[in-house]
Parts: sequence; C-alpha cells; structure tokens
Amino acid sequence: MLFLTDVDHVSFEKANETRQNNLQSATVSLQVVIGLCKRKETAALKIKAAVS
Repeated sequence: MLFLTDVDHVSFEKANETRQNNLQSATVSLQVVIGLCKRKETAALKIKAAVS
C-alpha cells in the first residue's frame, strides 16, 4: 500500500497540474495549426476558382 506524506501529495498535485497545463497548451497549439491549415486551404481553393 502506498502512503503519501503531505509533501509527496503536494508534489504529486503540482506535477498533475503541470501536466494538465501542458496538455491545454498543446491542445491550443494544435487548434491554431489546424486553423491556419484550413485558412491556407480555403485561400488556395479561392485562388484556384479565380484562375479557372
């Protein structure tokens, strides 16, 4: 059985919080990249339609 002291528990909570923040940052970054790709694709389609 695992017993956590107060210090261990605080360290665990901070590590958990850091992981959560990193996940949120990665999610936002991915959403930005997807948004930029969609805009680039939309612009390319508009240019293609204008040339045709």
